[in-house]
Order: sequence, then C-alpha cells, then structure tokens
Amino acid sequence: MRKVALSFFGAAFLMGLPVAFAHSDGKEARKVADCERLPGTASAGERGQCLKCVQRPQKHHYHPDAAPGARCLPDDHK
Repeated sequence: MRKVALSFFGAAFLMGLPVAFAHSDGKEARKVADCERLPGTASAGERGQCLKCVQRPQKHHYHPDAAPGARCLPDDHK
C-alpha cells in the first residue's frame, strides 16, 4: 500500500512540475503596455528591445531579468 501511495504522489508531483516552471513571474511583458510598466526599463534601449520582442508576428514575451540572449521567448500558446 505504501508503494502505491508513493507512486501516486510521485506521479502527481511530476505532472505538476511543468506548471510550476511555466507560470508568470509578474515581471515579464506580453503586451506593448507591459513594456512601460516593467521595473528597470527606464532606458530607451531596454524599452526598445521589449517592444521589438512583444510586437513580433509570432507571440513572444520579454523577461528583463534574464540573460541578454534569453530575454525574448516564444509564448507557447499562452
């Protein structure tokens, strides 16, 4: 019985793991208006990068706290 309970909780944990990594952290920008509200985007260069990212034909979102090469990421149907 204990093995069944452990495997059930293990499966539930593994199924919930992608959801934990896919949630919004509150600092990302998904719309043009969000680029203006991001903390630390006072410089025109940072704001311009954010705007270019969220205005792409395929939906993307912008993370200002990520490494320079990983700030603009696809939305993955969110």
